[in-house]
Amino acid sequence: MLPTANVEHFMSGRLRVKVPHRRGDASYFRSAVEKLSEHPEIAGLRANPMTGSILIQHETDLPKIREIAAKCEIFDLREAPPPRPRRASPPAKAQAADGTAVLAAGGATTIGLTSLALYQAIRGNAFGPATENFWNAYGGLRILKNPWIALLFCGLGMLQLTRGRWAGSATSLLFYAFVVGQLSSSAAGKPAPAERSGGNPDPQV
Repeated sequence: MLPTANVEHFMSGRLRVKVPHRRGDASYFRSAVEKLSEHPEIAGLRANPMTGSILIQHETDLPKIREIAAKCEIFDLREAPPPRPRRASPPAKAQAADGTAVLAAGGATTIGLTSLALYQAIRGNAFGPATENFWNAYGGLRILKNPWIALLFCGLGMLQLTRGRWAGSATSLLFYAFVVGQLSSSAAGKPAPAERSGGNPDPQV
């Protein structure tokens, strides 16, 4: 069975092929040059056993070279598959514009909410009910990963409990229930690290 040769480069009068399974075999490439040079269609040859490639200068076409190589029992010439088209990425300017828009929207929201918080504090509505503060404590620990914020809102929740302001509106409490249920179900459905990798939890095994 003849070794397979792949077309690396082809143009009028010039062909470069690579025989990967014969890389490093100097005697094979020496024999290939000797056999191919006997044909008048081949004008020049240069082989590199280290890279497994043969540069062929010719006065014919690719099908004829394939026929000559097979007749000399040198290699089975196959055209390399066309490269996969690259997925076009959006222009850098468009990406930058999208990122700037997101940052601008987030900054505007932050400024707006902070302004409303100051307005409510001036009106005397500084603290919400206990359930709202406990919910904020949960968010500070679960989302912001900040135990100090969680402790602060827990303290405010306890303070509001002593004042008798313990429950928020029905819609707020219902929303809190929905979010906690969703987070709990997501955490329960996520596999443990050893199960995701499909291997032994001990990395040294």
